[in-house]
Amino acid sequence: MRAIVLDHFGGLDSLVIKEIPEPEPEPGKVVIQVKAFGINHAEMHMRRGEWAEAAPVSGIECVGIVKSCPSGEFAVGSKVAALMGGLGRTINGSYAEYTRANVSGVVQLESDLPWDELAAIPESYATAWTCLFRNLEFVKGQTLLIRGATSSFRLRGRIHLFFGARECVLQLKMAGNKRDDGTRQLGVKFGGSSHEAHRRS
Repeated sequence: MRAIVLDHFGGLDSLVIKEIPEPEPEPGKVVIQVKAFGINHAEMHMRRGEWAEAAPVSGIECVGIVKSCPSGEFAVGSKVAALMGGLGRTINGSYAEYTRANVSGVVQLESDLPWDELAAIPESYATAWTCLFRNLEFVKGQTLLIRGATSSFRLRGRIHLFFGARECVLQLKMAGNKRDDGTRQLGVKFGGSSHEAHRRS
């Protein structure tokens, strides 16, 4: 299979396309045909050799189709996302046609989003979810102020995932009088530079 391999630590020229063996099925692992992957700041540090760990094939997240899962947690052909769990650090990551991820780092997806849009969600969603609900312990009835509401966080699917099961007031801080139809469809009421949207489950 083709993969983008870290030939040496350094700049972008350290990444080269090579043919490497396709990952074999293994208990507790999921072999995924990579359809798309996100690019993360962490991978820059790995490429430069600034972190202690860096696998030959970088990439800490991807979306794709299950090719094999010997332990049976995911059916062959399932649409999934994989992230972290050593991907790109201690095991070959997602910059390849196939990757093999730990079962614990894989989730099944039900989405009609195109692959390139779907690939933008896993790691940024996991980071935001952890900050909101594990670190801040954000709960029903609290108010959240999001600055830069037209950034990637604004993706409709992601906001629905966050607030579909919670009642909250979502305040979107937007630059100037900028308008965004996707955010408007979520029920945001525009007025001034700060806007509120009541999300009810």
